Amino acid sequence: MRRHLAGLAVVAVLVTGCGVRPSGVISGEEAPSGPPVASSPGTPSGTPGTSRSLYFVHGGAVVPVSRFEDTESVGELVRLLAQGPTADERLNGYTSEVPSALAPIVVSTDDAATLGVDVRTLTPNAVAQIVCTMLAAGSRVNTGTVTLTGGGQSLGPRGCTT
Repeated sequence: MRRHLAGLAVVAVLVTGCGVRPSGVISGEEAPSGPPVASSPGTPSGTPGTSRSLYFVHGGAVVPVSRFEDTESVGELVRLLAQGPTADERLNGYTSEVPSALAPIVVSTDDAATLGVDVRTLTPNAVAQIVCTMLAAGSRVNTGTVTLTGGGQSLGPRGCTT
């Protein structure tokens, strides 16, 4: 008898459904366009600042990470690369090959950055991190390429090839 009642209860639940009523088509916003940008893990919504792409290394490749920063300065964004990923970003496997002793950093209006290190000592990933971050900032970089100088040496012009 109990099995029979349990079976009837199951049938009753299946017949009544879960209470979701059918609806018409619900339109949304336009689909995003452009390359995907990884969000900085743990970035709360409503954080003050503007979303900026900083390029870090993940799995050996240079990839963009979206951060909310209050700066318009391309030089400050490069300084953030030298500080490395946040704790949450590190937990998610992001690293930086940009040396922490990069200062002084001077970004000129002619699409160049002068760094406080010999640019020949930078790894290819470090160069890509700096160039791609500068180009993503776009406010002072006009040609689509960046020239890095430092330690009496010059690299460039370089584009972002990630």
